[in-house]
Amino acid sequence: MINPSTTHAIAARESSLQHEIFVFDFDGTITTRDTFALFLRYYAGTPRWAANILRLLPTFASYKFGRIDRHAVKKAVIKQFFTGESAEAVDARAAEFARDVIPDLVRPAAMEHIQSRLKDKTYTPESLYICSASIGPYLRHWASSCGIQANHVMATELAVDEDRITGELSGYNVWGANKVRRILDQFAPQSVRILEAYGDTRGDQEMLHAAEASFFRPFRLTPISH
Repeated sequence: MINPSTTHAIAARESSLQHEIFVFDFDGTITTRDTFALFLRYYAGTPRWAANILRLLPTFASYKFGRIDRHAVKKAVIKQFFTGESAEAVDARAAEFARDVIPDLVRPAAMEHIQSRLKDKTYTPESLYICSASIGPYLRHWASSCGIQANHVMATELAVDEDRITGELSGYNVWGANKVRRILDQFAPQSVRILEAYGDTRGDQEMLHAAEASFFRPFRLTPISH
């Protein structure tokens, strides 16, 4: 029989563990452009993509005039494009997108930096994470192809019920303050120390501020750090 005090001691020790990580935004930081918008067209095909965009115009107008926020727009887009779709089919298309499209969008300096981190004997691949508002399926496939563990991708996720995408989010849109929230959720109840964070937009601000060293719009000709 396990002594309750021993169990409590183990739990306390585990909860006190601190992870040290390097975390990268994806779109615009590692890549040269937004990949979520590209994937919508890649997955749906141009005719269906165009029809869906037309149906979403009132949503985009509401956002432009400040009646809804970007999180509501993201939810509306996902509902329009993915409700009732096969999760297996989306994942298969995501794998193709990660293989055939994303590599041409990756900044060479970003890939060089990531590979150097993966080879670093001080901070192993266990330390490297992606935190993105893009959806998880293609990010996990791309990450795995680069040596980043798939479960180290912290992204916006599609809710699935019996292999069908419900059209809802599983969790929340990983943007702005939700990036820090997602990082904390990843490691709870243990603590996490963000050694370095890399981002390029307002949506990365809170994550950059939470890091000990932050890099804004890196991997370009004249990277800026703060």
